[in-house]
Amino acid sequence: MANIQLDKSHKLLLKAAYSLGDWLLRQDALTDTDREAVKSIQKALEKLPKLNDRTLAMYGFSLEQGDETNGLVRGWDVSLEYFANDTERQGGLELFSSYIPIPETTDADVLALKKQNEVYFHWPVGDICNLVKPEQAKQWIDAVADPDSLRQTGQRLRIEIVFGDYYGEVEFG
Repeated sequence: MANIQLDKSHKLLLKAAYSLGDWLLRQDALTDTDREAVKSIQKALEKLPKLNDRTLAMYGFSLEQGDETNGLVRGWDVSLEYFANDTERQGGLELFSSYIPIPETTDADVLALKKQNEVYFHWPVGDICNLVKPEQAKQWIDAVADPDSLRQTGQRLRIEIVFGDYYGEVEFG
């Protein structure tokens, strides 16, 4: 069993990560297996700062518009990973959001939007998270507090769940 270093300032982020799981559980289209995986991930979050060996767990959602040639994918995720004997897979805890324009671009205005909309928090195994800026923490917490409020007309909602060997994906048109 490994540990990650948490402090009191991280409690609201962890609470939001857990609550995101509650929101996922309220989605009617999830299967029983999806629901069990979400609950297992929440149990792993409750055990923090301890992280069990052979942990591979993630849940999150994305809002997608357009298609594979032209569009935008915005996502919010919670990830726990630790494999004691694999130095490539000792990720720890990650909370993040993504802003992915399709196709990829070098346009300065689009890249500025990407930077404004993406946040990344990482608590590596055995180490402390880099500085968590309060405004970035608030941005992530506010987004996952009410994912339904982020969805705009014409966007698809996709939920992804990973727990061990299980992968679940649900798409809402």
